[in-house]
Amino acid sequence: QAEWCSPLPHRCGMAIRSIRVARAYRELCRAAAETFAADRLAQRALRMQTATALRQNGLQMKEDDMVNDLRSGTDFVRYEIVQASYQPESDRYKAHLRQDLIQRGTIDLQPPPDPVTGKVPEI
Repeated sequence: QAEWCSPLPHRCGMAIRSIRVARAYRELCRAAAETFAADRLAQRALRMQTATALRQNGLQMKEDDMVNDLRSGTDFVRYEIVQASYQPESDRYKAHLRQDLIQRGTIDLQPPPDPVTGKVPEI
């Protein structure tokens, strides 16, 4: 079994040393790159927060649990999130639908929450 250390070992109490966890993490990163293709900050935030959580919880979690959590997160990012971009000229958001999402079936687009109140506006 090969070793895998996180990209920022100086920030963590431990490094993840599991090829299975590394593969699952890499799949999550790929899903983030596809879903948030135009939003590098969102990709980076997801990667960094996930890596930090893995480092912080690595001693308490079993390898299978880490892999399952990462796979669940990957599925969520891949199939439950639709990227949207704000269009200032119309004061609206434009959804960026990928073909794989369309082929899966119904897409229920909800307006984004108000950044101040966190509430979703009525349609």
